[in-house]
Formats: sequence, C-alpha cells, structure tokens
Amino acid sequence: MLVGLVANPTSSKDIRRLTTLARVIDIEEKANLVARLLVGLANEKKIEVTALDDQAGLVRRAVALAAGSGPPVDYLPLEVEGTEADTRRAASALAGMGATALVTVGGDGTVRAAAEGWRRVPLVPIGAGTNNAFALTEEPTVIGLATALAVTRGSDAFIPTTAVEVETTEGWALAVIDAVVVRSRWVGAGAIWEPAELVEGVVTSSRRTAVGIASVSASFGPLEPGHARHLRFGGGRSVRAVFGPGLVLDIPVEGHEDLALGAEVSLVEGAGMVALDGERRLPSREGLVRVVEGPLVIDLEMAFRGIGPFSADRSDG
Repeated sequence: MLVGLVANPTSSKDIRRLTTLARVIDIEEKANLVARLLVGLANEKKIEVTALDDQAGLVRRAVALAAGSGPPVDYLPLEVEGTEADTRRAASALAGMGATALVTVGGDGTVRAAAEGWRRVPLVPIGAGTNNAFALTEEPTVIGLATALAVTRGSDAFIPTTAVEVETTEGWALAVIDAVVVRSRWVGAGAIWEPAELVEGVVTSSRRTAVGIASVSASFGPLEPGHARHLRFGGGRSVRAVFGPGLVLDIPVEGHEDLALGAEVSLVEGAGMVALDGERRLPSREGLVRVVEGPLVIDLEMAFRGIGPFSADRSDG
C-alpha cells in the first residue's frame, strides 16, 4: 500500500510568530515528528512511502532518525522549487501513482496546496504550522499507526470535508478552512491578524477549540456537514475569539448566513485581497466564492475501531 508524504520545512515561520505568540518548529523538531510518524506507519508491513524530497532534507533526516524502524521510503522524481507549487505537484503525482493516502506535515496552507493538487485526496494532515485549524495535533506515532490500519484494512476512516473555491480576475484557488476578504490591497507578509482589516468571509469550520475565523464562527453555533458560513464583519456586535496563538480578540460581526454545497457568494466590490486559510493571496476584484466538497480526512478513532489488542498482522504476506 502506497502512502504519500509531503513535509513542509518552512511552515510555522510566517509573521505571526512576531505578531502573536505562535511557535516556531525548527527542522530538527519536524524531522523528529516525521520519524515518529514513520515508526507508526511501519507497524503494518504492507506500507511503502513515497515522499517529496524537500530542499531542507527534512524527510531524509527523519528516515535517518527512524534508524530502520520505518517503512521503505522512496522519493518523487520532481524538481523542487521551495514553494507551495511543490506540494501541489507532489499531490498530483501521488494521485497518479495510486497512493492510498497522503500525509502532510505543515500548517493549513500545506493542506490547501495538497488539496489543490488532488481535490479528493485521502488526507492525513499533521499540524506543524502557525495556525492548525484543519490539521491533527495528536502524537505522530499514533497518527502513523492509524493511517497504516486505515489503508491496509479497508476501513471507512476517511471522512468528507467541505472547502471553498475562490475565483477572481486574477485566477482560481481553494481554501480548506476559510476565504476572507481584507481591506489591504497588497499581500505584504501574507498573514492577517488585525480585526479592522476584515470585510467578509466564508468559513467551513465552527469550533471553539479552533484558532482564527473558525473560532469566530463558533459563536454562531455548529455547522451542519456539507455547509459553510458566510460572515459579514463590522457593525456594533462583537464576539470574542482566539484569533491566533496567544491572541484573544473581540471581532465585530454584522451578520452571518449558512450556505449549502454549491452555494455561491459574490464578494464585496472595491475590497482589497482574499486571504486563503489565513494568508492573503488574491485581489478580490470580481470575486466569487463557491462551497464545494473538500478533501477526505482521516478520523483516527474510526481507523482504530474494531482493532483488538492482539489483532495486529505484521506478516509480509
């Protein structure tokens, strides 16, 4: 069973480490994280891994740290540029190779790039970014073992999610958590952290335990599966939310509306940029946001369901 792996060596290093109390995860810590993932994957002997050979040598360090306790690891024959395009091209290549799952190690931006390259990717997103509103934060060894069980035993552990497509005069993009219009007309440092900048947004998550716009959305109740929420910022009412690591803010919200799959929202004319999953990316001119199906994401508990303490099959057959 082929499992893909994309580890982002530059995640957790955006400007939010300066404007909030966001952590910085260095290469050695990420390599240790990936090594633990590999050890978990190796508990099912049918697993083989094909990875993006990142410029920092992150995965190669992890293989060395695992010291023979991980599965066989091969590398994609791709020319690496050190940009998000690497993740998109790797995901597309792994889909063509028939991979049964793709593990990403990074933040929400890494997940977004993977889903742009492989729209219905069976995804195992391990959180190693600034905001990890989408990613898993459990122990990587546990995640590795759950992934191995899910792909080798044919379980229904990959569950559907909702995403949003954004179309403007400058192109097309996907967001797995939120697409937010901000007043600024420049990309700058990318990240958003000032409530006064917010104009409107469409968010696919509504959890008090999340960080960012998903935390704002939670003030208006849960979202039904297959739905997103349109938020209009401003006005006299504010909701308190965890807007970033170590950053609790009152966010003014004028109104909200829940949207089903296929619903479309025309963006406010004259606004500045569209931020995708927390980072400014596209000018919002003539923008349209559409609610669509997102990647399939592993449910760890479902992956372990029905697996007894003595039921592991670690044979090569």
